[in-house]
Amino acid sequence: MNTVSAKLSNFLEQVSIARKQALENGIEPSPALARSNMENLSTLNGKGPDVQYVSDGSFFVENGSRTEIPFRIYSPKPADKLPVILHLHGGGHMCGDLDTYDAISRRMAKYTNSVVITLDYRLAPEHPYPAAIEDCRFLLSHYKSLLGSLGFTDELILAGDSAGGALAATLSASNKGPQISKQILVYPSLDYTMAHPSLDTYQTGYLLEKAGIAWYFDNYLQNGENRMQVSPLYLPVPESIPETLMMVANCDPLQDEAYAYADKLIKADVPVQMKIFKGMVHGFLLLNTLVDEECEQAYELMNQFING
Repeated sequence: MNTVSAKLSNFLEQVSIARKQALENGIEPSPALARSNMENLSTLNGKGPDVQYVSDGSFFVENGSRTEIPFRIYSPKPADKLPVILHLHGGGHMCGDLDTYDAISRRMAKYTNSVVITLDYRLAPEHPYPAAIEDCRFLLSHYKSLLGSLGFTDELILAGDSAGGALAATLSASNKGPQISKQILVYPSLDYTMAHPSLDTYQTGYLLEKAGIAWYFDNYLQNGENRMQVSPLYLPVPESIPETLMMVANCDPLQDEAYAYADKLIKADVPVQMKIFKGMVHGFLLLNTLVDEECEQAYELMNQFING
């Protein structure tokens, strides 16, 4: 078992105490509570840097009725032709939005000198699988039309953390739209079968817990889906799968599936860069004020991967 960073010890202890108190008080998990907890967590992320251009918009998807899907665009140099990153946020398919991930999107745009588009895709349990994938696929197919007069190149990067990593990897495996140049997966969730040993090794005490993962998946996969068939880890690897940067926290219950996915891509001759963040937990990019050096290193790796 790996040792968590001393920078996170007090924070994780406070989280454990809060969870124990909630259990003793009979507080049941709910989507509203999970979303509130994630909003509170994101306050540890700071505000992020100023970016010259930030604009909100929305598009509509047809799913029996017209549903409005908000998005936000960031560009550090709106007149320049820059690579485009489609940033798919994490949150267990149930949490996260444009505001909770605003600082991460800002840092991503600033560090990589890229246009970043982030999406308020539909969340479970109100909108179970595959609603989020449909929203992200629409973005992938139509992103150029959303950029207006902004400068951009044809280099397209998919980036996702946690559940957003699942969405990114799923799109990469099934893409019939614009060519994806590269993908960035940060502590991704890739196996809905929960079959890997690290889930047990790090099942409690490391922010993301095994019982919580199971609860997220039950809310997301509501219609008897074959969990192996819909897991990115087990999808076929087409020739179009792009070069991949994988970032893994080595005190994360999801780490083994990230290693397995990287191995699968390598066996299919897909170039993979792997960075393991020692002592870090799942979600550490949201903890920038606690682990700023590690977060800065993560964004600089993104920069080198895109522009190096």
